[in-house]
Amino acid sequence: MNITRTHYGTLSNGSKVDIIELSNDRQIKINILNYGGIIESIMTPDEDGFLKNIVLGKDNIEGYEKDQSSLGAIVGPTAGRINQGKFKIDETEYTLDNNGGVHNLHGGAAGLNKKLWDAEIEKREESVKLVLTYQAKDGEGGYPGHRVFKTTFILNNKNQLLIYFDAETDKDTIINLSSHSYFNLSNDDENIYNTKMMMNAQKMLVVDEELIPDGQMEYVLGTAFNFSRGAKLGEALKGMKEGIDKVYIINKAFGSFGISAKAVDEKSGRTIDLVTDQPGVVLYTSNHFNSSELGKDQKPLNKHAAFCLEPQHFPDAPNHGNFPCITIRAGEHYKSRNQFTFGLVSDSHHH
Repeated sequence: MNITRTHYGTLSNGSKVDIIELSNDRQIKINILNYGGIIESIMTPDEDGFLKNIVLGKDNIEGYEKDQSSLGAIVGPTAGRINQGKFKIDETEYTLDNNGGVHNLHGGAAGLNKKLWDAEIEKREESVKLVLTYQAKDGEGGYPGHRVFKTTFILNNKNQLLIYFDAETDKDTIINLSSHSYFNLSNDDENIYNTKMMMNAQKMLVVDEELIPDGQMEYVLGTAFNFSRGAKLGEALKGMKEGIDKVYIINKAFGSFGISAKAVDEKSGRTIDLVTDQPGVVLYTSNHFNSSELGKDQKPLNKHAAFCLEPQHFPDAPNHGNFPCITIRAGEHYKSRNQFTFGLVSDSHHH
């Protein structure tokens, strides 16, 4: 196991950004920036031991600073959309900065994906740990409360990347954090059509054209969005104009740490298993890319180039009394536990 910290680049405001490399004894290497908590790369072996980066990204800090897709970043203070950027806590109404048209998306201008976090690293025998901390001022982006956000990344020799979110506040506020890596498990595919996806979910949220939930839930059975038994993304995407951007309601007891999703690339043999304590996981298939924007090595980012699995509470939760609450009271702790395991199809044959 090893963890190192080196200079990565300089932001337009002159701040220096570091890159932290976490590596285990089984060839997995994960690079994370203390800017936005961005996972810059995840190197994993395929069945033949060929190492490849399985997440989309940019070549340099300028690319990440301009990026509008939250590539690899921590998203918050509220992941997803807040309708019109408005919400109430008790009787007080708050209005957030809106960036997603007339709505607030992933925290708006106050987004944690554009903040410079303090970083601390620690090496242990069987794991390495990076702790990022960001202090948000009361009123930043319209959110109440001086908040201390803490994100812990742990890589261990079981090929697990643990992402723990923690936050506390001195005023009642709303918090819903997620991580936003864009995965492509193949060695050469420009898309994710050969990825088999399983979502441990029988229901998803109903949303309008602007992706705002209406408070209802619908069954995935009988729809193209059904991954409860596993299905190839290519098959599911065939009949769709845009693609998948759905909040899946994970089939487990609320607050429990349970299996949520699994992705398999049958050609490379690479797999990802997601376990989370969050009630929802967004499955997103990079619908907004149109090859005009460049990713790593100046390669165009194509539609359906990657998939995101974003564990979180439901978007727009404060405006729906039937959704699990994301209000965090003064002095309370917000917590979220997520575990991504990077494996191979052959691993399961050994057991």
